[in-house]
Amino acid sequence: MKQILLLILFCTGIISCKAQTIIVPLGSEQDYEFTSDYYKKDVNNELEKFTGTWKYTNGSTEVVFKLKKEEQYQTTNNYYIDLLVGEYQYIENGIEEVNTLADFDSSTISGFQHNLSGGVFTYNLPTYCDDNSTSSEIKITLSIEDPNDQYTSGKVILRYINNDGIEKLETCIYDYTSDGDDPNARISIPDGNYVFVKQS
Repeated sequence: MKQILLLILFCTGIISCKAQTIIVPLGSEQDYEFTSDYYKKDVNNELEKFTGTWKYTNGSTEVVFKLKKEEQYQTTNNYYIDLLVGEYQYIENGIEEVNTLADFDSSTISGFQHNLSGGVFTYNLPTYCDDNSTSSEIKITLSIEDPNDQYTSGKVILRYINNDGIEKLETCIYDYTSDGDDPNARISIPDGNYVFVKQS
């Protein structure tokens, strides 16, 4: 009888601990970052349509993004968030400049450790990005890291479109490097607008 009572108390304790997690819809204006045990959740599955393998090709330039949704990633600040993460390959004139695709399924890499990571809902694009969307349409902003230089990074803004069953990502990529000793350091992929087509 004592064991049954202890088991009931233990289960009740677990349930009450779980019930204290604050779920905040990803992209909402609610901000509980200074409260531990909150979870920025993709409640409407907005990130799902961005997952998969995407390819941009133009002449001798090729860029491949491989993206997946990572749920309930625990940050260093002890809160949880759903993220869009992935890896990429960049080829210019037949020369592979960057290829981190092998890290996509690595069990030792998660969350912001990926070379593509984020999940910020964006409604208005910077003026140097082509914007064919409405202001109410959700775009996703990711960080892009250069695997060869820890101080070199950029931003990737993704807009999902479906043209007669062909899924595409209208993408704006730009350098956002602000640290490091080399003032000329920048991400390998040139700033610009790209249209990726879904491969799988």
